[in-house]
Amino acid sequence: MSVDNLRASRVKAVVIFAEFTRLYKQYDSALYCFFEGEDSKYYGIRIKNVTRPEKDIYLSCNGKEGVLGVHRMLSSRKRYANVKAAYFVDKDFDISIKETSLSRIYETPCYSVENFYTSVQCFSEILRSEFKLTESDENFQRCISLYTKLQEDFHNAVELLNAWIACQREQSSKLNISGLSVLEFVHIDLDKITVKYTINDLYDRFPNVSIIPQRELDIKICELQSNIRQKSFRGKFEIEFLFYFLQKLMNEANNGNYPYFTRKVNVKLHLSKKTIISDLSQYADTSSCLYSYLESFEVAY
Repeated sequence: MSVDNLRASRVKAVVIFAEFTRLYKQYDSALYCFFEGEDSKYYGIRIKNVTRPEKDIYLSCNGKEGVLGVHRMLSSRKRYANVKAAYFVDKDFDISIKETSLSRIYETPCYSVENFYTSVQCFSEILRSEFKLTESDENFQRCISLYTKLQEDFHNAVELLNAWIACQREQSSKLNISGLSVLEFVHIDLDKITVKYTINDLYDRFPNVSIIPQRELDIKICELQSNIRQKSFRGKFEIEFLFYFLQKLMNEANNGNYPYFTRKVNVKLHLSKKTIISDLSQYADTSSCLYSYLESFEVAY
């Protein structure tokens, strides 16, 4: 995170804390949920289903530092010792907060919330509900095989990109990638993934960053590979791949184009890059650690 973004997050934390204090005067028994941004689109339904709060209030904190800032302010004030407060952050390429003194914060076991949407399990749920395919259907198996293969090819294509970004994060480089599209670096077709960048292209695209030695890049690649790449790679790239894959797959399904489908499969799912987190939330994975965290706020009836 850049110095400017860090400063903005800290300012936002103060603003959110002030808003919380005003709300708490009126709703002292509510469950207060603090998110980095718009992650309530994923967490919201899970919070309601598991904790079943009488009232829950969602507050967006402008990034991880904003959430952590609010957590520090609330935790340091005895008058708020009994507040029901839940905090949600992405792990990103950062050191896990589990290795810090921070407590009572939920951190994704993968890079971010978006990674919950890109597993084979989530894709299978989309096929069952939106494509109306059963697991015994040949077309279901064709789609699973295609997704598995293409996602593997995609990971091979963006492995260097992810490792380079992770190394830049460790160097605290001024690297603003918030609006970056993965299509700047790869071309996605159902028959192949085409790489469109080199390491030199990355330095040309971001000229004010640190030069990362090849040895450090290799070490970071091995580190990312030690986990499942679908979980350890940058979530926004992962879900962007899913979006373009589904767009192309739905077109093939509605036209019944071989070899992807043996017949027409009518799919009415409407997706938008801006709303995909909401559009597919019901199909996304829910980790066991999230269940455990939410159950700690569960309301007894």
